Amino acid sequence: MKERLMNPEHKKNALRMIPYGLYVLTAQSSDGQIAAATVNWVTQVSFEPPLIAVGVKVGSGPHKVIPEAGAFALNILGKDQQAAAYTFFKPVVPEGQT
Repeated sequence: MKERLMNPEHKKNALRMIPYGLYVLTAQSSDGQIAAATVNWVTQVSFEPPLIAVGVKVGSGPHKVIPEAGAFALNILGKDQQAAAYTFFKPVVPEGQT
């Protein structure tokens, strides 16, 4: 996997912004399968390299897709976006993946 460099100051600021709350985790496999879920357990593991740990339910869509994808996005929601998190509490089938 290609290493991506991140501005150290931006990295520090991003890791400090991880509060307790609700997040939407997304991942996409190489064949285009998209998985998303609401997660609420996130913690910083390492500053160098920048690593976080995320609790992902075994058997969930992201749990299946993340290992194949090799990456995921953790979407940090603002207080006014908490309702969006509820959309991903239950499994969803994206359009075109029925």
